[in-house]
Amino acid sequence: MIADDALYRRLLFVTFFLGALAFYWGLGDIALLSFNEARRAVPAEGMFRSGDWLLPRLNGELYLAKPPLLYWLAAACAWLFGAANEWAVRLPSALAASLCVWVCYRYARRVFGSWPALFATQILIANAGFAVFARRAEIEMLLTTLCVASLIAALRYVQGEGGRAWLWLSYGLLGLAMLTKGPLVLLFVTLPLFALALSSRGTRHWQALYDPLGWLIFLLVGLSWYAVVTWRLGWDVWTSIIQVDMVDKIQESTSDPFYDYAIWIIGDFFPASLLLLIRPITTVRRWWRDRDCKALLLAVAIPFLLYSLFSNKHAKYLLPIYPLLALLLGKRLAELLEAGGARLRRMVLVLGIALPALYALYFGLVESRIYDYRIAVFPQFTQWLHTAPPFPLYAYHSLDERLIYYAKRDIPLLDDTRLQELRAHHSDMMLLAESADGEKIAPLADCRLRTFSPYLKRGKALIVFGFGSACVGTASGEWRDDVKFDAHRPHGDMG
Repeated sequence: MIADDALYRRLLFVTFFLGALAFYWGLGDIALLSFNEARRAVPAEGMFRSGDWLLPRLNGELYLAKPPLLYWLAAACAWLFGAANEWAVRLPSALAASLCVWVCYRYARRVFGSWPALFATQILIANAGFAVFARRAEIEMLLTTLCVASLIAALRYVQGEGGRAWLWLSYGLLGLAMLTKGPLVLLFVTLPLFALALSSRGTRHWQALYDPLGWLIFLLVGLSWYAVVTWRLGWDVWTSIIQVDMVDKIQESTSDPFYDYAIWIIGDFFPASLLLLIRPITTVRRWWRDRDCKALLLAVAIPFLLYSLFSNKHAKYLLPIYPLLALLLGKRLAELLEAGGARLRRMVLVLGIALPALYALYFGLVESRIYDYRIAVFPQFTQWLHTAPPFPLYAYHSLDERLIYYAKRDIPLLDDTRLQELRAHHSDMMLLAESADGEKIAPLADCRLRTFSPYLKRGKALIVFGFGSACVGTASGEWRDDVKFDAHRPHGDMG
């Protein structure tokens, strides 16, 4: 497309450098941004602290809803750095994103050529969803990398470009994906390969699906943890998990719109998603006739259609198809520039660097400021706990799991009945409650130890009530922060 190897090498270096900035700059400098991050960080921190790497726990309870591979990697990083801090629990996602970008670049360069590979890399780094989850302590990025790598390894064998070692590698990676999020990973790898076999009728396609040793590798890797847990706890431990985490999400009575995933994909890939609007039918037909594009197209379309049928929808559920769609868009962009003029090429080359640079600047300099009002409470909460009375800490009704992570201890939940029982026994304790419940808890409490505001959003506060000896040091009927509680007025941060 552009016969300038020196220019290409400079652009490639800058692209990977900006990708590294986008994934790693300030990775541990911002508190956990969601309760989902805490649901991954707390079990990992527990494994690091307790040494029990088999059974994940969340707030003192077994937490088997998700397999443990991400917890293991985060706990390993915590062991390496000496603490399960934000950097350690997020590092597996950043490393997985880096590996995914490299694998996709190498595959695209081998199959499509140098410039399509560069464009696909830039599109992927500057993808909103991909860049965000590269910096989150969540399952999706690790799952994405393992599924994409498994599919690409299988395609090396299917397309006659590698021996059975590639196929066995694919099954091994698929097993690791199974250890990341369970059997739904088959929708991203095995089902597209099956559809490709049906449409291509090649011998190697079916050999890839019926390889006994490959399936043995998958089962040994993917079911190892499940087998040990079942041996320890019995079959019944999985019943509620299958119902709540799989069946209920697929068959919820209230369904999100069918087109949600299309909207999210267009938004996350913008402006590259505009390429899909340029002669879309002709483009899809050309992709279908191309062996390599056809495989990627099926791997994108099948999960997209199936997940669109599910009642419960979240943009992150389809993250494993993002790198594959980036490969197709990178090839499409190179085709358009081949026929375009010099001005269009210059504009694309500039955007290819500018967009990753903007993402790097956003994550490095802006994100923490935007979300400060939502997360500033957590370091304050940790600091306060260091000087708080040494009494049991509970939470009323519900709890954002990030409080568990920053408390570095379990925080049991109390309902009304249990709270009344503890109150009747004059228990010495502290109780966390959101401002909406403050008016209900205030008559029962002996004091208010601390108010944190804002908490998660503006106008919302987290109140720490004291009971019994937890209030020693205050006069009877007075509040530790010297302000009587009023649920209807806004609370500022009290010292």
